[in-house]
Amino acid sequence: MLIGNKTSTIHIIVLIVVFIFTTKFFQSTPFETLFFKVQAGFLGILLLFLVAYILSLIVNRKTINKTVFYFILLILFMPIYSAYRSNVEFGQPFFYGLASQRGWLLLGAGIWFYYIIITKKVSMLTIERSFLVMSLASLIIFSFFYLTFDPSQLIGDESFARMTEDRGLRLKFQNFFITFGALYYFIKYSIHRKLNDLLMLFSFLAFIVFIIQGRTYMIFLAGTFLLYYYFNFPISKFFLNIIKILLFLLTILVLINILMPEYLERMGKLFGDMFTVLGGEKSQDASANARIWTSEIALDYFHSHPMSIWFGTGKVSNQWNGGYDTLFGYFYPADIGILGGTFLYGIFGIILLVLIPLFLEIKEIKKAKDKNNVFIMTIRYMLILSIIKLIQDGLYFGASIWIILFFILYGYNRLNKKGLNVT
Repeated sequence: MLIGNKTSTIHIIVLIVVFIFTTKFFQSTPFETLFFKVQAGFLGILLLFLVAYILSLIVNRKTINKTVFYFILLILFMPIYSAYRSNVEFGQPFFYGLASQRGWLLLGAGIWFYYIIITKKVSMLTIERSFLVMSLASLIIFSFFYLTFDPSQLIGDESFARMTEDRGLRLKFQNFFITFGALYYFIKYSIHRKLNDLLMLFSFLAFIVFIIQGRTYMIFLAGTFLLYYYFNFPISKFFLNIIKILLFLLTILVLINILMPEYLERMGKLFGDMFTVLGGEKSQDASANARIWTSEIALDYFHSHPMSIWFGTGKVSNQWNGGYDTLFGYFYPADIGILGGTFLYGIFGIILLVLIPLFLEIKEIKKAKDKNNVFIMTIRYMLILSIIKLIQDGLYFGASIWIILFFILYGYNRLNKKGLNVT
């Protein structure tokens, strides 16, 4: 996919294209239909890359890396396994089951990143710049959409956005690069203490707080910030930083209360609803209640079909017989995190998709110890964030995003181990 002596600019453009298709950057936007048509070609390119990669190892009589081999096996095995289970449980034709799992091919993008890093076809600096371009583009483009979007366009169509009583207009953005930008500038400011980095951090945080407004998202991100301070500063300085952050947050809350008092009231209610649902009770928040209904459907199915908890039910395609709507009514396994992952792939699948990757992820996080490399530190803490969010959306949902981060760090650590320049 990248050959020879290309300029850094061309490399960045190619990397951005890979990011756009791997992270499904335009999903749930007006460009979604066109996006998925073109993505089919991208999946074909990834398949060709994987075939060529394996054949080159065979021809050159090289031993395939065990970690790479494991994820290639997942790419091959999981679609077949899921199609088989959905056929057994629901009678879904095998073809529909395979088609609904074509997204597993996106894991090949992670292997491609490992390949271009380990062969030094693209520098880590170029990869870092491509991440920053995508982060800034996400911030600018999504902010523009939010500020200029006409809610009257939503009549009869909420695939792109929806109006809510508590949070107003909500657009379904891909937040991966927003998260990266927030963590990157948080770490960069913590190391270098430059005003420009602080202003960039505030820009990303403002987007997260006022536009995304995700409750668990904000809690998980704040927890990652605290872990960064805990692991990288002495205890005395850690507590001093916590005091500074709390004073800063108090100041911000006072300002918000003066300028936007209704915002704090709404968010307080939303967080209250979230904790009510976590306590097992229904709240006034329909989206939070939907998770209770979805959980009840999954648990009831496990009760009536005991083997499904061990081996899963596979994924049902929306193109077959109305999908889950026909079987259960409103039902989205992604809404219920690890319970939804167990519903799809069973305990057997969770071992393959959670426990083994978790072991590999922690191993690579521990190896990367360059605390002055802002990009690598950001990748580390993006992965730590993925561990914190594991119960909500592990490798079984959004696997392609996680896998890119993992293989970037894996390739970096491999080069470091060999004593090679990794800049």
